[in-house]
Amino acid sequence: MATKSDLAHTRQLGGAVIATGVGHNLIGSYLYRRQIVGMARDGLINSASDARLGTLEGERRHTAFWFLFAGFFLMMLGAGIRQTGGDGERIAPALGHGMTAMGALGAAMMPVSGFWLLLAEGIAATVLRRRGRGQ
Repeated sequence: MATKSDLAHTRQLGGAVIATGVGHNLIGSYLYRRQIVGMARDGLINSASDARLGTLEGERRHTAFWFLFAGFFLMMLGAGIRQTGGDGERIAPALGHGMTAMGALGAAMMPVSGFWLLLAEGIAATVLRRRGRGQ
């Protein structure tokens, strides 16, 4: 059974993951502002399609799309973790392990990146899960 302290830490972890997603999208919105404006000008639909690949602008639009998509995913993930703590439940085991693995692989492939945050948050999720089991 998870303690009140563990549940509070779970909610805090959820908030940290949300903040990571918000930060990710703020950085992406700044770095890819020209591509975002271009995609909006093109009407968004099919504005980052594979047909544009092979051009520098097409590659940047793809990067912008996936950068922002990842940020929104992190916000959604954080909201789910926060809700888990609010409902008195423990974090699912696969979640902590998955976040840790993705963070480690991403940090290995891109050492100068925010993947280190995901790695730390994944480790925190795993520790909270185990502490909630009494291990």
